[in-house]
Amino acid sequence: MAKERLGLKNTLGLSPKVEVRKSEIDVEHTEKAVKEIHSTKEETKRVTVDMPTDLFKAMKIKILGEQTARDYILNLVRNDLNKY
Repeated sequence: MAKERLGLKNTLGLSPKVEVRKSEIDVEHTEKAVKEIHSTKEETKRVTVDMPTDLFKAMKIKILGEQTARDYILNLVRNDLNKY
């Protein structure tokens, strides 16, 4: 009754059901894309190094905006190995 008085009779009901379109997943295409994204050109080995916080902060300040910590450390190792 209050709905009719306020003119809300047709506005407070449930909305009509809408059919959800189901998508098909191309598994082969997805796996290929994942391999391309996560593949590297060379085989890698993960190395973990515990570093004092002050040394880590100094390194991050030095390389800020230039390169990642990973790239910085790889360059240091490559340069050290090329000395000999």
